Amino acid sequence: MATSNTIMKCYTCEEEITTYMCKGCSKHFCVDDLMKHREELKLQFHQIEDQRNQFAQTLNDEKNNHPLIEQITQWERISIEKIRQTAQEQRNLVQQYAQTIHVKLRSFTEEMQKTVKKKDFNEIILKKLQIQLEDLKNQLYQTNYIQIKQDSSSTFINKLFINITPTTTNLKWKQQATTIAGGSRPGNQLNQFSTPYGIYVDDQQQTIYVADQNNHRIIKWKFGERNGEVVAGGNGKGNRIDQLNYPSNVILDQNKKSLIICDVGNQRVVRWSLENQNDRQILIEDISCSGLTMNNKGDLFVSDYERDEVKRWKKDEKLGTIVAGGNGRGDKLNQLNHPEFIFVDREDSIYVSDHYNHRVMKWLKGAKEGIIVAGGQGHGNSLKQLSFPQGLVVNENGDVFVADFSNDRVMYWSSDSKEGRVVVGGNGEGEGSNQLHYPIGLVFDRANNLYVADSENHRIQRFDIDRN
Repeated sequence: MATSNTIMKCYTCEEEITTYMCKGCSKHFCVDDLMKHREELKLQFHQIEDQRNQFAQTLNDEKNNHPLIEQITQWERISIEKIRQTAQEQRNLVQQYAQTIHVKLRSFTEEMQKTVKKKDFNEIILKKLQIQLEDLKNQLYQTNYIQIKQDSSSTFINKLFINITPTTTNLKWKQQATTIAGGSRPGNQLNQFSTPYGIYVDDQQQTIYVADQNNHRIIKWKFGERNGEVVAGGNGKGNRIDQLNYPSNVILDQNKKSLIICDVGNQRVVRWSLENQNDRQILIEDISCSGLTMNNKGDLFVSDYERDEVKRWKKDEKLGTIVAGGNGRGDKLNQLNHPEFIFVDREDSIYVSDHYNHRVMKWLKGAKEGIIVAGGQGHGNSLKQLSFPQGLVVNENGDVFVADFSNDRVMYWSSDSKEGRVVVGGNGEGEGSNQLHYPIGLVFDRANNLYVADSENHRIQRFDIDRN
């Protein structure tokens, strides 16, 4: 704790005497006052230790009695039997989340034990321990980490679910996937796909929607079922209002009553009602759309690979506004080359799979040019490169997950990294459970399980989160 001695005034008694400097506070003390100072620091350490023990007890108590669980239980009591299973699933999520705090608390406790063994108590270490402990407390209770959201679209009760924001970017996924849809062989039966493209997961309904491109239809597939259901198209290739032509992407609108579809072969974006199969509408015409998404205000964003731009359409807007690209085809920072999938964050920053430039671009709201956030080192398979990127998801920290199409893998690029790492796949082209063949669509569910449209294997793969 103290450095070599020197003659100077003691900080406590102010005597000119041989003193020793405390590394934590950089103050000089005589021997007697140094020992008192050490005792004070030791006392502060034990106070933090007491707080740790109290928090550990609270965590044990709250593991099964968290205030959110009580709300869930109360909601369950006034609900009917058919939603009881949903309540249990959400309760498990809270318990699993509390368990992750337990794991972090164990690591924290080990760090404290190391400090005790070293008998090295100083202000820097104590401040670090105090901050770490407060952060653990915040992760258990603060709403920016864990909260209840309610779905007001339910007609019989406000359905609730737990929303947990990941507190780390070091998540890993099991490398052996489960085929949850398709996978028998290419075909047009209800248990088959022919080049699945864009996908969308509805957590509340435990359903995935798939743009079954070469079958000119959208398939709704409930988890655990052996067959899907045609919910749009399926009437042959064509341009009638009841037909689709190589659909590339699909999302649910805000109220989850309609599908919005990139009908790329017909150069249009269309809306199909899920409540009335005769209710169909052309939203946007004359657009070579590939990717589309919607922000929390209901604005629609669509990529146009012919015009090399991304446009935003506000509600009832006719022309749309260019928010990325639009400066001709090229590889400059203000240009795109065949933009495919897009992602919009809470600040309306646009992320674009810049397909033929083998990179992912980020365009801040209102920016005149983009920033390379993945790839951009030419076509290749090194960790610094991408090859015709497709599906795209970005987390709250700005970390990018991208389907690396020709490299048969999904890559992760942290927001400050110059190279990525392989998340799943990357084991060569194939149909094994740890392999992909031209991955395209990419989404996560609420529990961070990863879904991939494995296009040339004509299947949807789910890579579960590895909680170990």
